[in-house]
Amino acid sequence: MSAAGQGVTSWAARLAGALSATLCVLAGCSEQLEAEVRPGTEFPSGSTCDGAVPRTLDEVYATHFAAAQPTGCTVGCHESGAGGLAFRNAHELWLATVQRTSVGDSALLLVEPGHPERSRMYLKLLPDAVGRMPQGGPFLDSAALRDVAGWICAGASEPSTSSGDGGIPDNPPPTLDFLTPSSVPEGVGEVVLAVNGSGFVASSQVSVSGTAMATIYDGPQRLSARVAASLTAQASTHLVQVTTPSPGGGASASLAFTVTASGTVLPTVSSLSPCGTVAGTGAFTLTVRGTGFKEGASITFNGSPVAATFASATELRASIAAGLVASAPPGNVASVTVTNPAPGREASAPVTFGVASKVSTLASDVQPIFTASCATSGCHSTASTPVNLTAGNSYGELVDIPTSSKGCGMRLRVMACGPLRGQSFLIDKILATNTSPACSGGPMPKGSPLSATQKQALIDWVAQGAPP
Repeated sequence: MSAAGQGVTSWAARLAGALSATLCVLAGCSEQLEAEVRPGTEFPSGSTCDGAVPRTLDEVYATHFAAAQPTGCTVGCHESGAGGLAFRNAHELWLATVQRTSVGDSALLLVEPGHPERSRMYLKLLPDAVGRMPQGGPFLDSAALRDVAGWICAGASEPSTSSGDGGIPDNPPPTLDFLTPSSVPEGVGEVVLAVNGSGFVASSQVSVSGTAMATIYDGPQRLSARVAASLTAQASTHLVQVTTPSPGGGASASLAFTVTASGTVLPTVSSLSPCGTVAGTGAFTLTVRGTGFKEGASITFNGSPVAATFASATELRASIAAGLVASAPPGNVASVTVTNPAPGREASAPVTFGVASKVSTLASDVQPIFTASCATSGCHSTASTPVNLTAGNSYGELVDIPTSSKGCGMRLRVMACGPLRGQSFLIDKILATNTSPACSGGPMPKGSPLSATQKQALIDWVAQGAPP
């Protein structure tokens, strides 16, 4: 090969390596594939764009950055807006990077058309870049790097919106789990409401009693909305809903946001005992602990009123009939609410009670899944890994242990009797998909999702209290 040819090959490899790295470094991606450096990524000096072959972003994205590609930077990373850089397709990547100032280096653009050597995204993909991306690899090979260089050097033109993976995908339907706070006293003024659920995108909108609120996208499982002071001025109950525009999207079910009258003290529920059961195992006595309970208070269990025995202002007891837990409800949770008697009839915010579809034990049902799919070499198999899921260690590493993953708030790795994705990080990770990503990182296990039966076994274990 001539010296000129070698220069082109080397330059292109360098360029494409930089692009892949930058895409994920900017987002602080985690849980990428295990590091792998592919051949052909050494570069001699020379003009970056000399001999570049023009490419379109449609071609580059579909071949190298789409979710289906091993070097893709969307799954568990940029599709959830990690690091402030959100894209799910070629067009969104173009909007987010071309002529956009780099957060990591304000003197550079993420992509400067015609100049990969001055593009932050390109520079972070170079083999010698600090924190080369995609984080942990696999990195682009020399042919892929030539393709990326061809796009930037040809002017980094906008892609089409109709070509395969480069097109605009359907937005996921939004769902709501809970609000924080779920109630405020009247006259409190403007309130920042945390809306927790799943399937949120940057264009999702929170409305309160049909009025759109200023909404901030905090990730696929959380939105923040500024509830106007006019809506909290007087006691009332408002319905909160999330709407996502087409394509796809739609409107979620509603949750109640209560504005209480001055001087009103709402009952609150702090714990349930037991916190869960297995469907079909019969009647049981439920002890509800909290504050603000009044004599004559009643309990609503999954929509059915239940007579309560008043023990104190902090404890109620109720007999839950077998018919109310004969089968597992959707999501494997039932709601529990305390309502004080008239004249106030103040009601607590609902809390969840786990209902497993069948008995699932750690030793017989859960640990074999961990051993076969998670506690494997290079994964969750040693004390040096973030979570050790080997036999004898998994329980202590999961149950009631806060996750340190960014974007997950105060979530526990496993919350006993909390099988919802917004409650237990483990459940969030195993149920995550490309269209409904986890709060942090990609779905687990990597590369080989669990079967529906295996997922349900884990959900059932958590729903009945995650017994050791």
